[in-house]
Amino acid sequence: MSTEAVTSLEAALLRDVQNQLDRWTSECAGHPESERKKLLLLALEREQIVAVAYREEAVAGRVAQLPVGDQVRALFHQTLVWIWKDEQMHAEYLRGELLRVKGLGSSAVVYGRQIQGAISGWTSATSNHRHLRTAPFRAGAASVLISVAGALGRIPTALKSELRFQTFRHYCELNIALESSAELAYRRLIALTDSESERQTLERIREDELRHREAFAVMAEVLTADDRLVPQQSVDSLTQRFAAISPWFIPAGLRSAQAGTAGRVSFGSRQRVAVGVGRHDGDKVAVLESCLDRAGLATLASKSTHAVIRASFMLGYDRHDRSNVNDPELVDALARYLIRHGVSDVAVLEAPTVYGNAYDNRSVAAVASYFGFVSSSYRVVDISQSLRPIAYERGFVQQAISAEWLDADLRIVMPKLRTDPTEFAHLSLSTLEGSTGPIDDTFYAGRQIDFRSATMMLLDAAPPDFAVIDAWSPVADGPFGVMGCHRPADIRYIYAGADALSVDEVVLGDLGVGDPRLAPIVSQVYHWFGLSPAQAPVDGERPRLGEELRGAHSSKVLRGLGAVSYPVYVYLSDHGELFVPAFDAAAFPPLRPIPPVVGLVQKAAQTAFGIRAPRDA
Repeated sequence: MSTEAVTSLEAALLRDVQNQLDRWTSECAGHPESERKKLLLLALEREQIVAVAYREEAVAGRVAQLPVGDQVRALFHQTLVWIWKDEQMHAEYLRGELLRVKGLGSSAVVYGRQIQGAISGWTSATSNHRHLRTAPFRAGAASVLISVAGALGRIPTALKSELRFQTFRHYCELNIALESSAELAYRRLIALTDSESERQTLERIREDELRHREAFAVMAEVLTADDRLVPQQSVDSLTQRFAAISPWFIPAGLRSAQAGTAGRVSFGSRQRVAVGVGRHDGDKVAVLESCLDRAGLATLASKSTHAVIRASFMLGYDRHDRSNVNDPELVDALARYLIRHGVSDVAVLEAPTVYGNAYDNRSVAAVASYFGFVSSSYRVVDISQSLRPIAYERGFVQQAISAEWLDADLRIVMPKLRTDPTEFAHLSLSTLEGSTGPIDDTFYAGRQIDFRSATMMLLDAAPPDFAVIDAWSPVADGPFGVMGCHRPADIRYIYAGADALSVDEVVLGDLGVGDPRLAPIVSQVYHWFGLSPAQAPVDGERPRLGEELRGAHSSKVLRGLGAVSYPVYVYLSDHGELFVPAFDAAAFPPLRPIPPVVGLVQKAAQTAFGIRAPRDA
């Protein structure tokens, strides 16, 4: 495809978008909000298209086949992955903005456009990356959908002929035009926006689209017509060009070499993970301290004055089921260890959960007191009461962070091991949720950013320096262990290390998860930070957790349940109120009467999934 043809396609698409914008401006004269909604729906559909079309599994195979060398392939792969993550965040934001308008009809329109975008994205990816000879069914189905959409006027004439299997260079040239047309539409949307915060977010999205266009232009420029690297093109100069567009467009190893490595950051460093095993409850403090010593916490503590421990107890619902909350004795032992090695101030951090919307006495202080998190060795801090404004380098919407976490000399995350239907286990990364603002804002259907992306933003700005996983009896097991467990596991293990990612990966490996990237939040870390798979050294006997825990993925039925549980909880749980554990009613009474039908649903879920206290408690 020649440069003239690319210019022609880009110009044709820009004319088509401009005509559409002009038509809507005329139709909605005097009604800017109506025009704004049309533009938001268009943007949502478009972002969903590319969020699907750019996904890693859609383009990775194509990039892997390029005859350009491993380093260039790694550059292309990381650039495309980061563009994909950008587009996912854009779609989340736009859907949340549109869902602010309440009503079933309005929501149906929003979800309908998003589904339409997802189908179009699959069609686009399949037509561009699947040849009819090698994937006749998928390529043929995509061709039929393109024909139908063209007949209905849903695809511009100039674009319809481009949706077919061609060279990767052609694919990049096509996306130059698509990104340019998207940027044009955002310009008009920004002009219609009255809210300053919305304008700033939309401007950031528009700038993302410009960066995406520039990245596709670089890839197209350095490839020949048969997808080979142009002569005299060095990897170093290409790396510099991508880094100039965005440092996140290059893999972590190359990024560190260019920018230098921050001395404090241990996250992703693959440092040693210590594992400890106990036989009796009386062993717990000795096992914990042995792990902390072997993992190097004493050295970190000796250089620190103020330490924070991000703990796990706010999902607790009944003191007779402690399987999904930290052991207070272990938290106190960790705090005392820090003080003994030089720390003068220890704060235990937790954040309110959605349970506080429906049940009384759910403040951090009240729940901490109920479960026994009271000690002279530390103070308990409610994250929601100590948020500080911050400008994140990546991502958007989130504009705050726990001040205690940010200011600490030593940041420790201490999850309670519990099984999880989507992540296999609720570990260090998941425990950081809520550290940048209310959990409600990042979890349910009206969110403008998802909780995993919010966690990545925290890891960017203030990653943990150390992780300790409390896997000491009782441990929540079964399909929804993260919420509680009627039959907890009687196991006694501690994991500790300076790299929270490695600690999580070791636990996942012990659970029998062959590739830790199967856990969505771990996969997000790899994408966000451009990491490559690597194994951290392990100090200690590794338990066979996969044999000791029933887990949330131990059968086809449970795996299927796990697959559907997340969307059901996000979209159908009425912000979590339908699916809750069996609360200690005396300590946490409902804030309002529970409707009979809701009560029946709650009781059925508690019984079916074991999210209630053990019977013999």
